[in-house]
Amino acid sequence: MRTWLRVHRAAQVCVALALTAGLVAAAGDVLVPVPGLTLDALAGVPVALVAPLVASSVLVRGALAGGGSLEAVAVRPVLAYRTGLVALTCALSLVMAVVETVPYGAAAARNLVGFTGLAALAALWRRDAATAAPAAYLVAAMLLGRPGAGSWWDWPVEPSPHPATWVVPAACLGLGLAAPALPRLMPRRHRR
Repeated sequence: MRTWLRVHRAAQVCVALALTAGLVAAAGDVLVPVPGLTLDALAGVPVALVAPLVASSVLVRGALAGGGSLEAVAVRPVLAYRTGLVALTCALSLVMAVVETVPYGAAAARNLVGFTGLAALAALWRRDAATAAPAAYLVAAMLLGRPGAGSWWDWPVEPSPHPATWVVPAACLGLGLAAPALPRLMPRRHRR
C-alpha cells in the first residue's frame, strides 16, 4: 500500500490541499481581474474560486499516475483505491470548508469537487485532457459567465454556495467516479 500511495502522489495531494486551504483562508477574497464578454468593464473573480484548480490538477495527476497495464492485472482493487483517494480528498475539502469559516470556503470546496469531476470525465476520453478540461471550463465561465448571477452552468465563478450551483459539480464527480467501474459491471459478450 505504501508503494501505491507513493506512486499516486498521496503526500503531494495532501500538501496541495493544505496549501489551497491556506490560500483560501489568507487571500481568498482578493479579486483577480477577468475580462468578461458579457460585461462592459473588467469583472473580478475571487482567488478562492480559482485556487482549487491547482489542487484538483495535483489530485487528478496523482490518481492517474502509475502503469495502466500493470494496474489492470493487479490483484488489489486499484480502481477502488483510486476512487477512494479522489472521494476522500473531495470529502476532506468539504470538511475543511465547514471547519474554516472563511468567505468563499464552501464555494472553493464546490469548485474542487467540480474541477475534479470534470477532470475525471475528461480522463475517460484522454488522460492528458484531464487537467486541460477543468481549466478550459473555468476560462469559459470567466469569459461568458456573470459572477453573482446564480446560474447553474457558471458555477466556477459563483461566489455563493447556493444549492443550485452544486448540481453540476456533484453530477460531474459522481459520473467521473462511477464511469470507470461501468465496463466491469456490464456483462461481456463472448465471441464464437
